[in-house]
Parts: sequence; C-alpha cells; structure tokens
Amino acid sequence: MAIFDDLEGQYNSIDNQYATGEFQASRSGATRKEAEFRKKREINDQAYFLFMFSRLEDRVNQEAEKLIKRKTTSRASWKQKAPWDNLPKEVKDIPFKNRLALLAERGKQDFNLISDYYLERNSIAHGGGFKRPINMPDAIANFIRLYKAIRA
Repeated sequence: MAIFDDLEGQYNSIDNQYATGEFQASRSGATRKEAEFRKKREINDQAYFLFMFSRLEDRVNQEAEKLIKRKTTSRASWKQKAPWDNLPKEVKDIPFKNRLALLAERGKQDFNLISDYYLERNSIAHGGGFKRPINMPDAIANFIRLYKAIRA
C-alpha cells in the first residue's frame, strides 16, 4: 500500500498549499487569484485521481491474469476450463469491466464504485473533468480499500 500512502501524502501537501493560497486570496478580495488557486486544486484532484485509478487498474489486470492462468492450467475437466481457454490471450484485450467482473460481482458495491470511478477516469483521461463531484479524501480511502479487496 506504500504507493497510495506516498500519493496521499503528496496530494495532501499540494492541496494544502493551494487551499491556503485560495483562502488568502479570498480573504484579501483577490478574486482572480482565488479562481486560479481553485483551478489548480481541481487539476491536482484530477491528476491524483487518475494516477491512483491507474494503480487500481493495474491491480485488476494483475489479479485477472492470475485468475485466468490458474483456471486455464488447472486439472479441471475440459467443460470447466473451456470458458477460460476462450478468453483473449492478453488480459488487456478483455474490456475493463469484464476483467473487473472476474474479481468483483456485478451490481455489488465494489464493482459499482470501481465502474463509477472508471467513468471519471475516462472523462479525465480524454480531456474532460470530473462528471460528478469527487471528494478526494474519500476517493483515496476507497482506492486503498478496493486495492486490498481486489483478489483473484
């Protein structure tokens, strides 16, 4: 979990600097400067959200690959192995939500939260912003919990 601890510390350090600047600009009536700091905080949120999601996505990839390998190399009957053998050879060739569904039950809390975060990730990664408000301390805590929960 060290990567999330490091990222959380870095995120908080930068966010605190920007929040302080935003507050000081607000107190002095420097509305343009306040807006600049608000924008910096928004971009910082997006950057750290995207980076943390990439760590979670890598976890999903690794765990899905482990599961597929275990299922295809098992001594199970052909009927039990056939669905696994018919998956693409590269785990990244499986759509993300299908990889996720190998590890978390569709419609349940973890699957739904990761799916929601995936939509946010796609929006940011393709030049947009958050589609809905994201509370970064909550998101960070969720990333840490989900990283631990995703297992083959």
